[in-house]
Amino acid sequence: MKMKLMLSALVVLNLFAVACTNDDKKVEEVVATEKKADDHEFSVDKDGKLEFKAEIVYFAFDDASLTPEGMARLDAIAAHMKTNTKEKLKVEGHCDDRGSIEYNLALGQRRAESVRKYLETVGIGADRLQAVSFGSEKPAVAGQGEEAWSKNRRAEFAFAQ
Repeated sequence: MKMKLMLSALVVLNLFAVACTNDDKKVEEVVATEKKADDHEFSVDKDGKLEFKAEIVYFAFDDASLTPEGMARLDAIAAHMKTNTKEKLKVEGHCDDRGSIEYNLALGQRRAESVRKYLETVGIGADRLQAVSFGSEKPAVAGQGEEAWSKNRRAEFAFAQ
C-alpha cells in the first residue's frame, strides 16, 4: 500500500513537472513504471562527481525540455539529496557543436536551469543547487552525426562541498 501511494505521488509530481518544463509541448502519454531498487544506484568519486547509471539527463536537439526518463533520473538524485541534506549539487548544461558559441552557452544554461527548476519542484532547496553552462566546450563524444550529437546534448551533475 505504501509503495502504491509513493508511486501515485511520483506520477502526480511528474505530471506537474512535465507541464512546467515547456508550455509549447503537450505530453501525449504518461508512463508509470515501478522502479527497481538498483535502477538508480550511484556513488560519488573523490572529486564530487556522480558515478551512477542515472548521472546524465539527455535533451532533444535545440531543446531544454525534460523527458520522462530525465525526470526519473532527477527523482533518484532528489531522493539522495533529501537524505543527505548538507550536500549541494552543481548542474552542468552541455550542447552539441552545432550553433555559435554564444547560442550554445545560452542553450546549455537553459538546460541546466530546467534541471534545477525541476529539482526545486520536488523539494530540493534553491540554495543547494547551482546551474552552469559549458555549451559545446566539453563534449562527451567527439565527432559529427546524430550518434555523437545526441550524447553531447545533456546535463551532468557534481556534488559541491
